[in-house]
Amino acid sequence: MGLISGSTSFTRYLAKDSLPEDFMKDLSEKITRHSFQGLDEQSVDERSFGWVNIMNMFDSRFAGLEFLKEPYITMSLRVDERKVPATALKQHCLEAEERIKRDENLEYLPKNRRLDIKEGVRMRLLRRAIPASRCYDMVWNYSTGLVIFGSTSNRICDEFVELFLKTFGIELLAICPYILAGRALEKQGTSLDLLDGLVPWDFEQER
Repeated sequence: MGLISGSTSFTRYLAKDSLPEDFMKDLSEKITRHSFQGLDEQSVDERSFGWVNIMNMFDSRFAGLEFLKEPYITMSLRVDERKVPATALKQHCLEAEERIKRDENLEYLPKNRRLDIKEGVRMRLLRRAIPASRCYDMVWNYSTGLVIFGSTSNRICDEFVELFLKTFGIELLAICPYILAGRALEKQGTSLDLLDGLVPWDFEQER
């Protein structure tokens, strides 16, 4: 997550399409439209994510062009998530079930009733849960199309690619050896058909 603050794992991407001529027009507004919005205390949402200032995770206003360091755009993807611990949920569910059985003079609660109680208890505890926040830095060289994103988690990377597309209207391709080879062949003017015959190699055979 901290591309600026220290060592980290990261994923590299390439912008699939070239930038439109009016790319810089309303750039701040596009980013602000998808900036981070905190979880409301009265909501039951478990997860929220969006753009924040790479230097300040609490700044999601993007009032100026602080994200622009030509030819780079730098931001962080902030993800807030709140969860109800399984042990706490179990304890509160048992308390709720015992209270209902006592109030309604019941010896047994059917499965559907217990499931309804569990969901109600989970929603109530979720509103009280404190979200955990994480930030994942992004550096985009828009002149070359190279994007470095400070995460290797499949879920986080998928959310990042989706948010990038919604914000800028540009698809990202994760860089792998095949993509790099294709770009090298294109620069040489060589047909990409050369890659069709490639197969994985088992280096264990060389031992």
